[in-house]
Amino acid sequence: MRVGYLLVPGIAFLFFTFLVPLLLLLSRSFYEGGFTAEYYVRILTTPSYLRIIWTSIEIAALSTIATMLLAYPVSYYLIKVGSGLRSLMIAMIIVPFWTNILVRCYSWIVVLQKRGLVNALLTDQLGLTNQPIELVYNRVGVLIGMTHYLLPPAILILYSVNRTIDLKLSEAAQGLGASAWKAFTRVFFPMSLPGVRAATLLVMILGLGFFVTPALLGGRLDITLAMLINNQFSETTNWGLGAALSTVLLVMTTIGIAAHYQALARLGRRVAP
Repeated sequence: MRVGYLLVPGIAFLFFTFLVPLLLLLSRSFYEGGFTAEYYVRILTTPSYLRIIWTSIEIAALSTIATMLLAYPVSYYLIKVGSGLRSLMIAMIIVPFWTNILVRCYSWIVVLQKRGLVNALLTDQLGLTNQPIELVYNRVGVLIGMTHYLLPPAILILYSVNRTIDLKLSEAAQGLGASAWKAFTRVFFPMSLPGVRAATLLVMILGLGFFVTPALLGGRLDITLAMLINNQFSETTNWGLGAALSTVLLVMTTIGIAAHYQALARLGRRVAP
């Protein structure tokens, strides 16, 4: 019983620093001189707000797809290489993850702008185009920046699952006459699907709440729900609407977290001895 007392400080800290502010925010969205659902009605009936919510989901989904397509081959390669190269690759994956997101965004601006490295390579060095390509301050820039940020956690989650798969099963399939591709698609890939689901849901959850990257690398049509919330609190100072928008984002994230938890639970049952 006394061991349970050790939980009290942590629970009290979470209660006063997370739950209480969250409840106050939620109450603010329903109170404006009295109980009202006006803000939620406005959000659900105003085309501009619905478009921003859809834009947030679309950007999160596209960046998730791009992230997973890039992360899976890297995670698969990590389990194939030797320990020395694997350690070097993991270090190269982790170090960018620790880099401040503002530094990353401004670095991408330098690389992707009209006079940046990519356009200089395409126009001056390779001669593939006569005019610089718009790679920043639009949807392309947002997806590049978000994918860059989301890659490390996706790779590490996939690697942690793929390394538990016995590669001898794929070798046995090839020994029985299957091609390398068929052994991968019929044996290895299905066994890695729990990790794919877990990584996909986590990346999607992170993508829904992005603010800095769309704000710095996006254009006027790439306003996300997080950016709109910031606008309501800091510029228009409409705290009621901002609280309602925050609650909508919280509900979307909670649904994603619940799905992620279920995926992790299935994954735990799969890797359990």
